[in-house]
Amino acid sequence: MSSFAIIGNGVAATTAVREIRKQSPESKIDVFTDERHGYYPRPYLIDLIAEKRTIEETIRYDANWYLEQDATLFRSKPVTQIEPASKRVITTSTTHQGYDSLLIAVGSVPFVPPFEGLSKKNVHVIRTLDDALDIKEATKESGREVVVGGGILGIELAAAMKEIGGDPVVVTNIDTLLPMQLDARGSNVLLAHLGRLGIEVLRGFNCVKIDGESKATGILSGSGERVAGDLVVIATGVRSNVQLAKNSGIAVKRGIDVDDRMQTSASGVFAAGDCCEWRGQWFGIIPWATSTARVAASNMVVPHSETFDGITPSNTLQVAGIDLTSVGITDPPSGEYETVVEADDEKGTYFKLVMKDHVAVGGISLGDRRVAMRIRGLVNKKMDVSDITESVFED
Repeated sequence: MSSFAIIGNGVAATTAVREIRKQSPESKIDVFTDERHGYYPRPYLIDLIAEKRTIEETIRYDANWYLEQDATLFRSKPVTQIEPASKRVITTSTTHQGYDSLLIAVGSVPFVPPFEGLSKKNVHVIRTLDDALDIKEATKESGREVVVGGGILGIELAAAMKEIGGDPVVVTNIDTLLPMQLDARGSNVLLAHLGRLGIEVLRGFNCVKIDGESKATGILSGSGERVAGDLVVIATGVRSNVQLAKNSGIAVKRGIDVDDRMQTSASGVFAAGDCCEWRGQWFGIIPWATSTARVAASNMVVPHSETFDGITPSNTLQVAGIDLTSVGITDPPSGEYETVVEADDEKGTYFKLVMKDHVAVGGISLGDRRVAMRIRGLVNKKMDVSDITESVFED
């Protein structure tokens, strides 16, 4: 009977559990997580803060799911090291061994700039369900909340805080919101939408310090400007969680370096999801996590059975109640590309299609799901849009 270890319990890890169980019904599967909860989708944490979901509704896979998969979940068991040669997993309290192969699926960790004063009270980051619970309670007790970061997480956090009576201000050191998904014009449409929701945004504010004595009372910029607030949440992006790989002598770049079969530099040790880097590529999105996990799981069960050939990056979500889809190339790197853009500030909609040699290669849809589906279809099918360029956003 084959035996597999999966380290992590996010979407990549649970995808791998399902895939291994489908291909190897009799195998042993052990899952290790540093959290006390079962699996929950990270986007649900925003709804938990906004009180649109309970804890029970946030957790998608409770203990029963792991029993149904005939997998053993070791909760609150942080893995500190893997010994690839002996296939041993060492946690903070125990050692487990005898695995045929292992999967590292530990996701990402918050990137926290080296601000002065990070150790003060009422300074938070959000990664886990328990972090979300702490932020929700702190919001209810605060007078004003400062969210540092103008990406998806920062905007969503501010909107959730507003939902439960908070008075958030979003601070970003650049001039655009959602720089990974939107261009400058799309950012302005979103900015107007946030203004209508009563969410203040300060752009071009370079935070360097958390103000206050023992507790946060605001933030300071490099030029001495101050934004007051008694709750500060740092939402300045994420980085691949590579510490376990480093501890175990496994090669890392930005993420854990994997080949076309998702194998790391250590024989029998695979990686998938946000923590891995393939051919210099890394995406912190669900399609990347599920695709890499399926390939890794297949090769864990049957070596050399499947290869990974990348994904077309696509992300669909709601940002402060407005639908946003970005797919493929959204910010053309050169003049070889053409773009078609349509914006309506009053409606809060922004559409963009990127083409190369008249073929759709990417786009943005803010505020309309039907247009999003159309853009995604054109890009996925690599359609020549020469004949429909003028009406490409119409039904």
